[in-house]
Amino acid sequence: MQNLCFLCSWALINLGLVGYLGWEAIGAEKQSVTALIPAFVGDAMMLGGLVAIKSTKVGMHIAVLFSALGALAGLGRLIPTAIKGELTGPGPVLIAIMTAICLFFTVMAIRSFKAARRAREASA
Repeated sequence: MQNLCFLCSWALINLGLVGYLGWEAIGAEKQSVTALIPAFVGDAMMLGGLVAIKSTKVGMHIAVLFSALGALAGLGRLIPTAIKGELTGPGPVLIAIMTAICLFFTVMAIRSFKAARRAREASA
């Protein structure tokens, strides 16, 4: 699970850097600090992954907390944008990618937590 955490963190950090540093290449009108939001979420998840090296349970819970917050933040931006019909441009695409990565990690982490609980109960 830690490897998946590091992989998703790396993907979010790169997504944020592409949005911020490559704003001209992706067709954005101007450079915006908000393009770094995926990188901030990825940094927090990476911190959780690093804590998980020492304490697996605590670290993974930190990582999934920030992943879930990233998914909720992304959905909170995508749903109103979709209702308005403004899903064109690089912004909504970057938000959708961030949301997908965060949702994927959150679902996989919850599945892992459930499996670990079942294994603990079976051995007790």
